[in-house]
Amino acid sequence: MLVISRKVGQSFFISDSIKITVLNFGNDKVSVGIDAPSDVKIIREELLDTIEANKESTKKLNDNDYKNIVSLLKNNKNV
Repeated sequence: MLVISRKVGQSFFISDSIKITVLNFGNDKVSVGIDAPSDVKIIREELLDTIEANKESTKKLNDNDYKNIVSLLKNNKNV
C-alpha cells in the first residue's frame, strides 16, 4: 500500500485521468474529491462488501427455496 500525505487543497493523480483532492478533514473523517472519467466505477468499500455478502447468500439458495419464497409472497398478497 502506498501512503501519501496531503494537506487540504492538495491533490494527487492515479494514472493520467484520475485526480484525488483532499477537501477537508477533522472529527476522524477525511473528505476527498475525485475527478475521473465517467466510465471509471467508484464505489465505497462497505457497499462493495454488502454486495458481495448478498451474492454469497443468494448462492446458498436452491430452486425449492425460491419456490417457497414466491409461494409466501403470493400468500401474503392475499391477506
